[in-house]
Amino acid sequence: MESGEWIEKITGMVSLLLFIAANAYYPARWVFSPNRLWSSAVERFFSSYKDIHMWLNALAFLLISLNASVSGNRNLFLYMSLLVTVWLTIAGFLSRINPFSDNYRKRVRLLYSQQTVLVGWLVLRACGKL
Repeated sequence: MESGEWIEKITGMVSLLLFIAANAYYPARWVFSPNRLWSSAVERFFSSYKDIHMWLNALAFLLISLNASVSGNRNLFLYMSLLVTVWLTIAGFLSRINPFSDNYRKRVRLLYSQQTVLVGWLVLRACGKL
C-alpha cells in the first residue's frame, strides 16, 4: 500500500470513530430523556459532554477534509457530503456560542435543521461509498 492509501484509510477510520464518539451523546440523551431517571452527576456529564461533542466533531471534520483531499475515490455524493459536513460544523459552533440567545425559536429551528441535515449527510456518505 502506498503512503497516500494509508493516510486515506487512517483518516477515514479515525474520523468515523470520532463522529461516532462525538454523536453518541444524542441517542444516549434521547433514551434517558423521557423518564429523567438520572442523578445530578449524570446531568452534569451530559452538560459537560456538549463541549466534548463539539471538539470531537471539529477534529473529525479536519480529518475528513484531509481524507477528501488525499482520497482517490472522488464523486459528487462525497463532495456534497463534505459540504454538508462544513454546514453542520458551522451550525454546531453557532449553536454553542449562543448568538440566538434572545430568540429561542431560531435556536430550536437550527437544532432541528441540524438533525434533518445529519440524516441527509448519512445518505450522501452511503451513496458516495457504493
